[in-house]
Amino acid sequence: MSIDLLKKASWFYCLAFLLVPVSLFSQEIEEKTKLDFQGNYRVRGFNLGRDIYTFRQTPATPFDKNAFKTEEQQNNQKAVDTEFSERLKGNPSTLSPQKEDISYFDTRMTVNMNFNTSKYLEALWGVQVGDITFGGKGFGQNSSTGPGQGGEAGFSAAVNIQTTFLYLNFKLPEDAFSLRVGQQLFSSPRGRVVFIPGTGVTLNKDFRLWNTTIEAGWFVARQNAQLDLDKNTYADKNYIGTNIYFYEIKTSFFNNVKNELYSYFLDDTIKSIDKTTNGKGNIIALDSEVGQLFWHGLMTEINLSNFGFVVHGIYNHGTVRALDPYRDNAGNVLYNKYSKHNISGGMVDLQFSYRYSENLTFNLIGVGTTGRPGYDKDGSKANLRGGGYKTLLPGYSVSNIANDFTGGYALFSGKDSSGLYEYGINGDIVVYGPLLLTLGYYRLYGTKSPFIENNRYFNFENGYKTSAFFGHEININLRWNVFRDMQILMRSGYFVAGDGLRAYLDTTHGKILREFFVTAEHRF
Repeated sequence: MSIDLLKKASWFYCLAFLLVPVSLFSQEIEEKTKLDFQGNYRVRGFNLGRDIYTFRQTPATPFDKNAFKTEEQQNNQKAVDTEFSERLKGNPSTLSPQKEDISYFDTRMTVNMNFNTSKYLEALWGVQVGDITFGGKGFGQNSSTGPGQGGEAGFSAAVNIQTTFLYLNFKLPEDAFSLRVGQQLFSSPRGRVVFIPGTGVTLNKDFRLWNTTIEAGWFVARQNAQLDLDKNTYADKNYIGTNIYFYEIKTSFFNNVKNELYSYFLDDTIKSIDKTTNGKGNIIALDSEVGQLFWHGLMTEINLSNFGFVVHGIYNHGTVRALDPYRDNAGNVLYNKYSKHNISGGMVDLQFSYRYSENLTFNLIGVGTTGRPGYDKDGSKANLRGGGYKTLLPGYSVSNIANDFTGGYALFSGKDSSGLYEYGINGDIVVYGPLLLTLGYYRLYGTKSPFIENNRYFNFENGYKTSAFFGHEININLRWNVFRDMQILMRSGYFVAGDGLRAYLDTTHGKILREFFVTAEHRF
């Protein structure tokens, strides 16, 4: 009996040995690797002007006012003496006006290459060349574009290139399931909490009978596990990093109603100190935070025949341990310590759309967070107290200057939106077929007025008062779809600052920011 079993087994293995390569070969022929290229080439021309700062220039920490006034007077007298001496020699002025009017061009190309080896597996590599600034940024400036990056005539160095996406996607089409591993885009609804490439894992499962999709995953924001402090070739710290975990549930029980429920959890254990500096390289603030924070959001989108609504709320809570050093009366750091803060804040994101006709649509927009913008009286960030809202890694725009991340001037980005709210109205007008005109008006406020106790210039002693009004802005955009794969976009903005922004920036100078740029983009 055992001999019969051995014979049967030997026949089975011989048959398998003959058939398996044939089946694999046939599958290899049937499932050849398919390569798909997609991308775009973009070139932009900018014209920017301002007479107000785009970020704070002075420290936000306590200081000795008498010592500061004395030093300021000495610096002013030195500048006057230097200017007088140089002009007597017939040399140009050593003083530059506190005003800016610049123009430049930049260009960029992105390419996504998708490799399909079977219906169960695909891989994607996304690469970006640029942004490369034509002609460089000028002598004596450190820049990642321009000279040494291929943007200036006479320089032969390679252009800057980076990988933006690099992942494997495992799919089970019969089960409506996918698993994506690698560097990919992580995005929360409307980019309000997260919109950034990162390396991690995403699981996606569709429940088609219920019109529901569940997505969950994890990605690493920073990793310091291999830090070698004493240079002995052995890592000194293990499991030190910044990890983000999330889930998202998307439902659509009715055709015109969509709901998205989600949560993000940040686990940050890196105590590295980030230095914020001004244009002269002087330190404005030292920031270091560790802790555990949650963001829970619910967004409902309703689309009727001519109306559309978006109601989106986010609750932020958790614990943060922030750098809070002991200082002397002059503001000098005596000893570094970390203080514990309990965070409890929120964001509101609202939009109402009305389609008046085929050629005219109106949109009302409002986005805001709780807390106070800027710094507290002791120099720490104000969003650590008083119902402050902590941002994660958002990426979104409300208007072209006040809150934007698309290029040109930007007073604030999503990550700096703590204690601010902006609302406005815009209208989309189809001038004719491929030409779309967008007109917008927006107002920017602080949820609470910025503190000015540690301001050097905009303070009570100089006769100024703080305010919650940061400014207002007008936008004019024009989009022309020249061809199916080619468009030209014109964007412009004119922002007039209020006293709230001057208090936030600690400046008494300036009033406006303006920008204008034209983009030509070819998709392939």
